[in-house]
Amino acid sequence: MTWLFKTNIPVDVRLSFVRALYGNRETLWFGLAAHLLTCAVIYLKTDDIVFLGFAGFFALTTSIRMLDMYVFDRADFSKLSHDKINRWELHYLIGACAICLLLGLLCFYSTYIISDSFAELASLAVLLASVVSIVGRNYASRNAVVMMSVCALMPVLAGFVLTNSIFHIIIGALLVPYFLSNIQMANGLRQSLFAAVMNERRLSTVVSRFDTALNNMPQGLVMLDGRAAIAVVNKQVRDMLNISQNISLLNRSFEVVLRYCSKHGLFPRAELDNVRMRIADLLEGRRQRDVFQFGDERYIEVMCNQRREEGAVLIFDDVTGRIEAEAQIQHMARYDGLTGLPNRFYFETLVRSLTTGNKPDDLVALAVIDLNHFKHVNDTYGHHAGDELLRQFAERMAGLDPQRFVASRFGGDEFVLFIQGIKNRAHINTVMDEVISFLCGVYEFASQQIYLDISAGVAVDVTKNLDLRGLHVNADLALYEAKSSEHDRWVAFVEAMDTKYRSRQKLKNDLREAVRAGNLTVVYQPIVSLNSLRIVAVEALSRWHHPQLGPIGPADYIPLAEEMGIITELTQFMLRRACEDCASWGHKIGVSVNLSAIDLKNTGIVDMVVDALKKAQLPSYLLEVEVTESAIISDRVKTCEMLQKLKNSGINIALDDFGTGYSSLSYLNTLPLTKVKVDRSFVRDIVTDRRAFMLLRGVTQLSHELGFGVTIEGVETEEQLKLIRGTGGADLVQGFLLGAPLSAAEINKQLEQSLTIIPKGYKVSVETDGLSSF
Repeated sequence: MTWLFKTNIPVDVRLSFVRALYGNRETLWFGLAAHLLTCAVIYLKTDDIVFLGFAGFFALTTSIRMLDMYVFDRADFSKLSHDKINRWELHYLIGACAICLLLGLLCFYSTYIISDSFAELASLAVLLASVVSIVGRNYASRNAVVMMSVCALMPVLAGFVLTNSIFHIIIGALLVPYFLSNIQMANGLRQSLFAAVMNERRLSTVVSRFDTALNNMPQGLVMLDGRAAIAVVNKQVRDMLNISQNISLLNRSFEVVLRYCSKHGLFPRAELDNVRMRIADLLEGRRQRDVFQFGDERYIEVMCNQRREEGAVLIFDDVTGRIEAEAQIQHMARYDGLTGLPNRFYFETLVRSLTTGNKPDDLVALAVIDLNHFKHVNDTYGHHAGDELLRQFAERMAGLDPQRFVASRFGGDEFVLFIQGIKNRAHINTVMDEVISFLCGVYEFASQQIYLDISAGVAVDVTKNLDLRGLHVNADLALYEAKSSEHDRWVAFVEAMDTKYRSRQKLKNDLREAVRAGNLTVVYQPIVSLNSLRIVAVEALSRWHHPQLGPIGPADYIPLAEEMGIITELTQFMLRRACEDCASWGHKIGVSVNLSAIDLKNTGIVDMVVDALKKAQLPSYLLEVEVTESAIISDRVKTCEMLQKLKNSGINIALDDFGTGYSSLSYLNTLPLTKVKVDRSFVRDIVTDRRAFMLLRGVTQLSHELGFGVTIEGVETEEQLKLIRGTGGADLVQGFLLGAPLSAAEINKQLEQSLTIIPKGYKVSVETDGLSSF
């Protein structure tokens, strides 16, 4: 039977057709009533009991069909298949065909068996009436229409033919096109139904997809008609506006939505008119988009697109994340990331805003503030502690009156404070004293207490001449003066500072040119053996004779060279000149060269020293490099590594100015030293202060026990020399008593004479066999 139900119709569509067959059951009851009445009337006319039998069969068949329909109503169609639908359609066909067959047999019996004209007319009438219902009720099934028509027509035709009446045969022949037209009509209805169902099915799919897309798009959407009433709205809009899904919005004015949002606190009721006006601007095309801030700190951007027909489409997008990100980016661009104070770029904007209402002659000031000994905090407690100290200091600065002060961090531990509301130039003294008193004091963090002191430079000017960059330059000059002073915590800028600054800058330029051109000179101070008073080495010292200013001391230009970053070039010049001069003396004595802290941070310093020895062809044991404690403390690990490489190259290492730092003793145990040079401060009072003499002797003994050679610097009197020689602790001595710095030619001359005279009969001669002690 599979061939009977073979079809390409989708299974869900077929189910809808079969449901149509099993529906509209009232017609079955009307048909049964007509069949029973017809049989009863014919029975009364003919008195033939067979017609009562037909009535019984009609009643039984209809009852069975009703029972089958009852079972169909309760069938599970959750798992559809053509086989299952085929079975139900077959059930229906059997019942429907049975009724049609009974009608055909009724006509056959009336026409051929009893040949009663009334029975023939009545049975044929009810048959033709039932044929109409075949089309009206069963057009959804091609099989049902054809098979029911065949079952009804064949017995009638058989009866007409068997009567041998030409009139009956003609009537029978006319019935055939009637039935065929009914079948064709049913086919047309079925095709129309199928097209309608498929269109509805496709429309349902489109609607479902549209609904899915609409409710799964990240933005909210509201489509308004020409009356500004809501035609389409998706779930996202309801979520954004906190509107329940149970509240119907379709065909309602968008004004209702705005009032609902205002009532439920999405924006204040006082803002309703403003929001309504901004929405109207969007709908009327005066604006394309707008951003609304809701009371729950959300930002919703609304975009409007005009429809070709009347109406508009509003797109809602939650841009809270974007707004917050933009705000954060803007904050990062304007404020310092560590302290939260305005950075130098935004600082100028704030100052301009603050001084907008000032009079032209109102006084304003700029203070540059530096945290004293901040590096010591970083070195002692770590950079995390330093950052915390900067944050707390910034919090105090932010606590100043914002109507008078604008604070900013320019970098590192440099802070800038703009000040207005200054009554007169003398008033700045009171203001700065109050500011410094407010900012200085005890700061607590990580169970530590630190007393913080600051230095400041201040520049004052009138509002009409306000030039922040110029004020900053002047305040920096004043800060430099304040840090150079032992008594002033802050200094106000005066014109003399600018003159001094310009002179300093010119001196820097001249120094750079002098180092580049090699116009500095080198002198050498003798280092004498304590026992024999013979010269065993010299210390190389640089000298600069300025063309206009005359001699300038190393204490003045060495810090300048370090500040300018050319100290390494100066060191390279000293190394080459010292090695060349030492080699020209015939390898009779050694030479000592000082290295700065910056030199030891330079990874190329070892190659620089070795290259100077190589070019001068000087043995490495004749060269000694001196390092100070300040050069070591900045980066102890890296310094130790550099010094070890130099020592591995055969170069002597001396710790210069030993005893001036608070932790020098700790270095003796960790650094790769060969000698300790005891600072002149240990020698100054040894003649008059026994404790000073005992301390000097203890230092020399300790150094010897650790395996280091000892040179005592700053020997300037005969009494000092006698005491030092009496202890027998030191190896070498150095000072003006034993020889002032001399040129290379003068050193060579002394070496040729092999003798120099010291006051009170002391003789200093060249010791060529004492280099091991160097």
